[in-house]
Amino acid sequence: MKKKACLLLLLSVLGALLLDTAAAECGDYHPFGPWKTKRAATCHAAGIAFRYCRNCDHWEQKDLPRLPHTPGEWTVILEPTCTHHGREETYCTACGDRIRRTIDALPHAEGERSIDREPTCTADGRAVYVCEGCGKKRYETIPKLGHDDAVASVTKEATCKAAGSGVLVCQRCGREKKATLDRLEHEFGEWTVLSEPDGKKKGTREHTCALCGVTEQERFYLEGTLYEDMPANEAVIRMQEMLRDLGLYNGAIRTGKFGEMTTKAVASFQKKVGLKSTGVADPETLERLESEWNKRFSQAE
Repeated sequence: MKKKACLLLLLSVLGALLLDTAAAECGDYHPFGPWKTKRAATCHAAGIAFRYCRNCDHWEQKDLPRLPHTPGEWTVILEPTCTHHGREETYCTACGDRIRRTIDALPHAEGERSIDREPTCTADGRAVYVCEGCGKKRYETIPKLGHDDAVASVTKEATCKAAGSGVLVCQRCGREKKATLDRLEHEFGEWTVLSEPDGKKKGTREHTCALCGVTEQERFYLEGTLYEDMPANEAVIRMQEMLRDLGLYNGAIRTGKFGEMTTKAVASFQKKVGLKSTGVADPETLERLESEWNKRFSQAE
């Protein structure tokens, strides 16, 4: 018996020494085994899981989150209306606890819009909606109309040169007020040409207002003329392309700007075809350019 007791004591000491050695070898890192559930989580309580180091007696514990209730079929115990929430309940299929939740209140069932107060020129009106379920009223503002003025009398006629004056009367409420009548626009007749355009020199023309007799003059080129520093446009691009194809222009094309290089190219073309070399592309120049381009390139196509 003494020998058996001594052997057990020796084995115990050796086991303790081995565990101490293994723990010392683990240090800060433990080769844990998998988590094992010791107590499963339920609707009422959290669960518990453990894991153990494979080399020593170190172990860790963690809580398993409590499970949510598993609701069964819901039963309405209080119907919702437009003035209060409803309520429904069921039972958890796992633990049998009763579960309740709120049902949102219904929207008001408003009837057709009716006018409670008509708007006027100076005051807002009001519309009303009535809920067909509970009778609650909701009001809505109708913006005021503003005055609908019309000229009632003229104390001074407006002309092209000066504004007039008169009295305006609102056609809804009858309010009167003095007002300035806008000056009239000139009504010019046809242009009369005083001098025709000549190359770079613009022509002169005038027209006269039929109401007040005032005459205005302006300098002009013939309709469709292209000239230096005019606003960029597609017609200039088309002309530059034809001049380029004829070997007379090698400047920029994509901008549509009529610059000095374009002026020189137009003048060169005019000289080549026997026109006055002005650098201004009047309708006659553009017609000859189109004709010359077509002769060379349309047949080739």
